[in-house]
Amino acid sequence: MITVQPTIDQKQYLEMLQQLGYWKNLHERVKRKAEFQQKEAEHFEKIAGEQQKEIEKKEKQIEALVHKLAFLQKQLFGRKTEQTDKTEQSDLNNNDQTAADSPEEKENRKRGKQKGTKGYGRKIRENLPAKEIHHDLPEEDLFCPNCGKPYIVFPGTEDSEEIDWEVILQRLIHKRKRYKPSCNCGIIPGIISAPLPPKLIPKGMLSKEFIVRLLMEKFQFGTPVYRIRKKLELEGFSVSGGTLTGNIKRMVELLMPLYALILERNRSARHWHMDETRWKVFEEIEGKKGFRWWLWVMVTHDTCVYVLDPSRSAEVPKAHLGEDSVGIISADRYVVYKTLGDGISVAFCWSHVRRDFIRIRDGNKRLKAWGTMWVEDINDLFKMNRERLEVRGDHKVFKEKDRKLRKALLKIEQKCNEELSDEELHKLKRKALTSLRNHWKGLTIFVDQPEIPMDNNEAERCLRNPVVGRKNYYGSGAVWSGTLTQVMFSIFQTLLLNKINPRLFLFSYFDECARNKGCAPENPGRFLPWNLSQEQKASLTLS
Repeated sequence: MITVQPTIDQKQYLEMLQQLGYWKNLHERVKRKAEFQQKEAEHFEKIAGEQQKEIEKKEKQIEALVHKLAFLQKQLFGRKTEQTDKTEQSDLNNNDQTAADSPEEKENRKRGKQKGTKGYGRKIRENLPAKEIHHDLPEEDLFCPNCGKPYIVFPGTEDSEEIDWEVILQRLIHKRKRYKPSCNCGIIPGIISAPLPPKLIPKGMLSKEFIVRLLMEKFQFGTPVYRIRKKLELEGFSVSGGTLTGNIKRMVELLMPLYALILERNRSARHWHMDETRWKVFEEIEGKKGFRWWLWVMVTHDTCVYVLDPSRSAEVPKAHLGEDSVGIISADRYVVYKTLGDGISVAFCWSHVRRDFIRIRDGNKRLKAWGTMWVEDINDLFKMNRERLEVRGDHKVFKEKDRKLRKALLKIEQKCNEELSDEELHKLKRKALTSLRNHWKGLTIFVDQPEIPMDNNEAERCLRNPVVGRKNYYGSGAVWSGTLTQVMFSIFQTLLLNKINPRLFLFSYFDECARNKGCAPENPGRFLPWNLSQEQKASLTLS
């Protein structure tokens, strides 16, 4: 069979080639356009992803700033106490409230004595000296207004009382009687007089009582020397700041022996509360940039030592405790306390852990319930430990309370680990719980050693007075002033720990210094609280 092929002329062939080229070019253009659109989509997707990451980053930053702002507003304008507000707790747990709640928990009871309750009557301050002031009727009122006959005096008086506060600045003029011999023996030539009373500062203008009150004003009540001068001027005594400062400076050499003995006793203990705060010393020293120093505090059961040092490093507590020291330090989570040697264990402060959750509770509304739950769990730990310590004398009851406390701690540890296992856990939650887990060993020392407190509040309380002083007079103007500052803070706080009146103590000590011609006594240790007899303590005890 013969097949006939169709013939195509040249024109048709060229048209077919043109159409083929067109469709080929069209296909290429479509392909290139699709590739471009795909690349463009990938580019925009990449940009969108980066923008989404940036948005998430900014949202986290905003959340952190909102958290910080809320916490700072709470600190500035809110209640200063860290105690849980029962009304807030009630609002958070409305679903958990039952009819069994006590009326005291539902009532928003104000602090202090309630209106309408019976009072205790005015307290009579019999410890204060009394001064009787007699009053009588005017002479014209001593007769009956009708008949004119005089009144008869009735036995007794109508008495009323008020407390007076009198400040007396006076010159003490010591008039020493003079004598001359009436004989011609020649043994006593010239004129003799009574001896001069002993003075704390020979040839000084200020009495020892004045200097005691000056030291109390500056270092116990945080009053700057400038304000002390102004107060004295209001009482009629004008004195320069240099005179007051010069007298204060002379006290360093008199009080340093007491400080050294307190330091030695503090170092020999086996449990310390430690903390530190900034302090300014406005004197340039070699190798030190700026004026920021650090005031360290070390508290035992009967001593309180302050150490002022340019450094905040571990060398300060190491130098105080000495090499190969053994004991337990109650402290916050500052890293230097963890590097003091194998013989030192650190009992971390549960109050600082509690503050982590308080910040979350007060700074983030979405995490308020979670933070409150943890705060309440820690509050229960404090309560259970307090109840345990109250029955230490009863072994059976103590053992039961101890078992309850250990069970609660185990529950908290398990809950902490469970929440940390959640990969989507909120950043603030993870930070607080990670810190809790990392410090768990030190946080549980108090369980096996009940004499160790759960918190480091003792050291923080001892830093309150220096912080007030720092706010009032900014620090120390020279290194010698800083030295006296640590000495005075240590002596005052040690005396207060032992219920000794600092004013009466300094009167007694300075009187001995005056008798020793303005020098420290040979045995200053006999003045310290642990060396005093019961009679001496009774005479110096705070009322």
